Amino acid sequence: MNMKKKLAVTLALTVALGVGGTALAANPFVDVPAKHWSYDAVSKLAADGIIDGYGDGTFKGDKTITRYEMATIVAKAMAKEDKADAQQKALIEKLAAEYSEELDNLGVRVSKLEKKAAADSINFKGEARLRFKTFDFDDPAKENKTSNVLRTRLYATGKINDEWTYTGRLASENDLRNGSDGKEEKSLSMDNVYVQGPLFNGTVTFGRFDYKPNYAMLIDSTLNGVNFAFGDKLKTNLFYGKDNNNKLFGRSESLEKLEMYGVTSSYALSPNSNINAGYYNFKSNHDEAVFATGTDDSGKLWEVGFDTKLVDNLVLTAAYGSSNADDEDKAYFAQLDYKKADKKKAGSFGAWVNYRHFEANVAPKTTFDGAYANDSQAKGGKGYEIGFGYVPVANTLWKTKYVDLKPTVDGSDYKTKFFQTQVEFFF
Repeated sequence: MNMKKKLAVTLALTVALGVGGTALAANPFVDVPAKHWSYDAVSKLAADGIIDGYGDGTFKGDKTITRYEMATIVAKAMAKEDKADAQQKALIEKLAAEYSEELDNLGVRVSKLEKKAAADSINFKGEARLRFKTFDFDDPAKENKTSNVLRTRLYATGKINDEWTYTGRLASENDLRNGSDGKEEKSLSMDNVYVQGPLFNGTVTFGRFDYKPNYAMLIDSTLNGVNFAFGDKLKTNLFYGKDNNNKLFGRSESLEKLEMYGVTSSYALSPNSNINAGYYNFKSNHDEAVFATGTDDSGKLWEVGFDTKLVDNLVLTAAYGSSNADDEDKAYFAQLDYKKADKKKAGSFGAWVNYRHFEANVAPKTTFDGAYANDSQAKGGKGYEIGFGYVPVANTLWKTKYVDLKPTVDGSDYKTKFFQTQVEFFF
């Protein structure tokens, strides 16, 4: 074959393959070395459920693959980056940088300018919730009331390095109805400020952050402290700090922020069933009784629970908890969920119904509403709730619920009924 013919064949092959000089230089069909860091990286993402690996749902970690195959797996991870946490996103960005040329050949743009902007930028997201709530008290000593509150939150997340991130959250509330009583504006505050990153084969979070153990049956609050999460199938959280809530355990008066520590564990029995448990200890620093009744300056709580898919689109969740209070020390609930409103999918919806029994001295700050029969039993209540959620357009969630409760205190027949509807916007 003469030189002109060889050149023609080479050009024809280049055009047919659809690759130029850069692609040939990158040579995506070269094997990734057996001990290259990216094998461990994609194995971790596969274990976390971010990527599926090969078509059969596995990642063949014992097989050396080419840069082209690795780039294909990285592209899958990038497509699911919105489901990843900060640590996983950092790993995906590192992989994208390593295989940028191969990704470009696959049609996935990862230019040096885009990578630098991603590394240097602070990511922002936000949410706004407009909630209307009306109470109907069956207590002659209390007036029926309504509330109309707009809550706005703005999150800012920045990279400290390839593995550690900083997150801050600005929050404000506007009471749109009670403008004359000092509740119209709550001062803008940074109610979340924390750093997060890997440590000792786990993830540590340090600062002020939301914590809602298990189903938030006993605690739905903010902790000034540290949380250490580790484990795969058996997931465990250890946390310590001061609870940022200052009204705890059935008290109507303010109490100093209580020092606390706790541990939670959850275990996947199957793809459709999980069990969990938690233990929490709250302590006063001034020998003050933690509970509204009793003299113990330490509040000790525990809980167990489970959730399981009964059939398609129907999930049962239930939990039971108790404390070391002298009385009013039990809590339990059971809830059925039909489907679930996905804020990213317009037209999606869900509905739920639950029954709960929360006594006054068991839950420091539960996510469930109380009966509010009187101030001393503000956290107590037993009864049912029905609710419905719907997504009219993407990133807009409308939720409505009706709750009928009565106090758990013996001899009290006063009931509380309330209706709540809210719209949440995510941006």
